[in-house]
Amino acid sequence: MVALESPESSSPIVTRAVAAGLQGRFIDNYRIPGWQKAILFGLGALPQEVARFAISRFQSLSGLPPEALDGFHINRLIDERLADYAQLSGPFPCLTIGAALGGATTYLSLALGGPFLPQTFVLSLKGGSPDGDVRVYLERSRRRALQIAAENPGLMTIQHYDPVHDGWLTRHVNHLRFKLLDLPPAYAAILYQHLEPSGTVVYLEGGAEWLRYRLGERSVFQVGGWGGITPEEFLEPGEQIRRSARQAGLKYSDWRLPDLPLERGPESEWGSEPGLGEALEAFCRSEGFRFVRIRLPHPDDFSRLAFAAAGKLLEKEGRPPAGVLVEMFSQFDASAAMQAGLLPLWLIFNTYDSLAYLQSMRARFPPAKPVFFSPLATFSQTPDLVPWESWVQALAGCTWINTGTRPSHYPSDARALVKWAAPLREWVTAHRNPITARLSAEELADLAQVRKE
Repeated sequence: MVALESPESSSPIVTRAVAAGLQGRFIDNYRIPGWQKAILFGLGALPQEVARFAISRFQSLSGLPPEALDGFHINRLIDERLADYAQLSGPFPCLTIGAALGGATTYLSLALGGPFLPQTFVLSLKGGSPDGDVRVYLERSRRRALQIAAENPGLMTIQHYDPVHDGWLTRHVNHLRFKLLDLPPAYAAILYQHLEPSGTVVYLEGGAEWLRYRLGERSVFQVGGWGGITPEEFLEPGEQIRRSARQAGLKYSDWRLPDLPLERGPESEWGSEPGLGEALEAFCRSEGFRFVRIRLPHPDDFSRLAFAAAGKLLEKEGRPPAGVLVEMFSQFDASAAMQAGLLPLWLIFNTYDSLAYLQSMRARFPPAKPVFFSPLATFSQTPDLVPWESWVQALAGCTWINTGTRPSHYPSDARALVKWAAPLREWVTAHRNPITARLSAEELADLAQVRKE
């Protein structure tokens, strides 16, 4: 059966990475067939403008036809994620559920020694807004979003439109995200089957917020996405954003929907909707499992927590870190960090807010140890894109190794999609020294309290 969930979705990337890490093996975050790898490698030899054009067109071919949602039920997506753990038997001392914050969530799950179950899922559907008209994008999946919400009571639908960071995508596809508001029976079954008696459920609750339009009782529409641009700037764009839209060939840069109620709520990708956490807590109380809620206000806070968790594991083993692994968005390899004793520092994106976070963490890097840096290939020139030279300045004084986009092709390196992890994995294989210690849920909760202070 063909997978429904978008290959760019954080949830499948995280669940597959956690499953691989629990088995002590590497995995490619994107499942790219051999023939596509050959094409991407070839595109990497051409100017990056060619790669941007080709990949945006290819994305339009990979979107699902809208009729794929006929008779849709969330169980289909849940089953896809549970299938990622088919080779694992357990039982596990802990299972993690909630926000799929890329490398941070993956590393935290591995540090706890158990699988991760996501709250959020996303589909890419054929049909976008070629000229930036927000209403065209809204209507692409509005009716289906409302219908799915009505037919799936434990679910919220979010239509997500980011014409700046994802403009090369949103011309051709539209993104429809789902969030669990209740504990699905399939998740309860996994907890029964794979959690040790008196084991612990750790709920990662992301506090990230954004502006969004209310479409229905459990349906919203979000304009913009996380980065160096605020939600207010997306709805009241200044000249820099308007100029960027014009340069990208968009006719429209007014993305307001004044006839719809505007509210502030959990951010589409990194924020957690209420409901699932409360249902989990009640389930654990009635079934004799322990429940630990870790709520942090900003995605970077989960990254700091993962960095601190890695330090704690190495401290338990009485050894120093082998270095630092700085990664972005979906371009991460938590297995490498666990296999070699590296401190993982996950950045949300290649935008100025992530640069500031990296600069704030530099003082925590162990001296005289290698730093692996994986600059992200996004295929987008955005107003908040960090220039290559600024990354170099942020890492000045470090002995660092590039495991991502080449400077000559930043940020549109098709070759990086194929082989970004190769130099990292070569080094890890030559310096293999796996972390075998694990954290208890209570130890992680204590570290989370420190992170909030």
